[in-house]
Amino acid sequence: MNDYFIVSCEISTESEDEVVDKAMKDFNCLGIEEFSIDEPKVDDILGERSYSGGDVPETVIHEVEDVLSSESKLKKFYFDKKSLANHFLKELEESFKLNPKLEVQETKDWNEEWKKSYKPILVSEDLEIVPEWEKELYKSKAKRSLYIYPGMGFGTGSHETTFLCLKIFMTIQNKGSSCLDFGCGSGILGIAYKMFFPEGICDLYDIDPEALKNCEQNIELNSMSTHEYSLILPKERAKIEKTYDVVFANILQNVLLAEAKFLTNSLSAGGHLILSGLLTGQEDEVIEKYKNLNPKLNHVKTEKLGDWVAVYLQN
Repeated sequence: MNDYFIVSCEISTESEDEVVDKAMKDFNCLGIEEFSIDEPKVDDILGERSYSGGDVPETVIHEVEDVLSSESKLKKFYFDKKSLANHFLKELEESFKLNPKLEVQETKDWNEEWKKSYKPILVSEDLEIVPEWEKELYKSKAKRSLYIYPGMGFGTGSHETTFLCLKIFMTIQNKGSSCLDFGCGSGILGIAYKMFFPEGICDLYDIDPEALKNCEQNIELNSMSTHEYSLILPKERAKIEKTYDVVFANILQNVLLAEAKFLTNSLSAGGHLILSGLLTGQEDEVIEKYKNLNPKLNHVKTEKLGDWVAVYLQN
């Protein structure tokens, strides 16, 4: 695997634009990383004024920004050829009278590095979430394994909100025969439903077409057919204007509040509503709004993990 070469240098604001322009146009620089905030300098400035925590007045913040912006900035220039990096370093020394440094770093396989952050997640003794690349070698610890390929940052079960939704889902005894995964992302919640209720109806809804493509990928990964699901975009939203026995909505507080009427109307009699994507402290407003819209809703439980919260309501 090829190395890449980094020229780092402190550059004054006066010559910054000229140096950057020359790096990109004359030396085929691949990219530039800037470090404009020097933390020790910030600490020194605030320390002189006895600010060691808490709220710092806005006037002082602006003063710090002015001081830092008037001084030099550390920039790192990336090259894929050593010859280009060396020529640029020489240019900085001779033409700009700067003192640059050259370092060599091994190019990482970022795809493999990215995969390292995803590990199997044990939800319960009945369900485990396993990354696609672990499928052949991993020995499952649960009765069922749900395989996920995380595409475009959509849920894998490793995020607290997805995990909490699955944890609540696995405690529900009578899950009915229909499910809506509202804001489905990777489709992990709807796929989990179908794993346990293969005859059930499952609608996956998202505003992002890329999310539904990832859903299709994960459905097939779990030896299911996309024909077993309805994958729905906003232009087809009328298709989900009906009631469901289980409704997942793992999104954000503002969306949960905006969609509260729709989601409460989506619940069948006795239906289960699992809401997540909430930070600790946001759940009370959400619960209150949903119960005001439908006084029959019973707040069954709230589950927390880290800073995140999931709420379980039943009609």
